[in-house]
Order: sequence, then C-alpha cells, then structure tokens
Amino acid sequence: MIHQYEIDFSVMYGGKVTDLQSVIIPAHSLEEAKGKLKLEGKRRFGTCNVKIDTVSLYISENVRYGILI
Repeated sequence: MIHQYEIDFSVMYGGKVTDLQSVIIPAHSLEEAKGKLKLEGKRRFGTCNVKIDTVSLYISENVRYGILI
C-alpha cells in the first residue's frame, strides 16, 4: 500500500542552509520516502545533506499522524 508522508526538512549545501520546507511524498515506507527526498536533494543541489525536522503520515488535509524519527 502506498502512503503519503509529509516531511519538513532543510538542505545544507555549499556552506548554506535552506529555510525549512515541507513536501508530501508518496511511498511504501518511511525509509523509501526519505530516500526519495535525499535523491531529489542531490539532483537539485549536488553534494548536500538533507536534515529532516519532522515527519507525519498524511491522511488528509486535516488529519496527520506524527512519526517520531
């Protein structure tokens, strides 16, 4: 089953840090969602480090379940 994970994160690259951003990623597992996020960060910024702040299982606009990471 594919779930949707809402991830709040920032990206560190070239001595800079982006502001906190939020994205909803469809994936079979949290690990897969994290992997997709890291691949997208590398595609956009090259060598970088993705810092995940919070993760929620996204059910609907009004329903989310926080996940401890």
